Amino acid sequence: MIPLLLAASLAAAPGPADALPDGPGRAVLQAKCLMCHTGDYVTQQRLTPVQWQRTVEKMRKFGSPMTDDEVKVLSDYLAQNWPLDVPERRPAPVKAPAGAVSAR
Repeated sequence: MIPLLLAASLAAAPGPADALPDGPGRAVLQAKCLMCHTGDYVTQQRLTPVQWQRTVEKMRKFGSPMTDDEVKVLSDYLAQNWPLDVPERRPAPVKAPAGAVSAR
């Protein structure tokens, strides 16, 4: 019971999943992918439309409860938003606080 409650609270926590682009596949991604994967894990991928389709179908075989329509909507959404030519998101550089000692 506790792991289920923890998973529910983590799923509700704000984070990268809240920054997903709008589109018909967003709800499917949130409901069907983020039950096992983090938003960062999913969105760091850069695949062709065929590769996205195969990946979604593979996840369905692994147990993700998706209908045929959801597979199509999700594959299209992922291919549109994370194709091969979209650069990977990089974290912003962290600046040392004023007065910090240099590590040189």
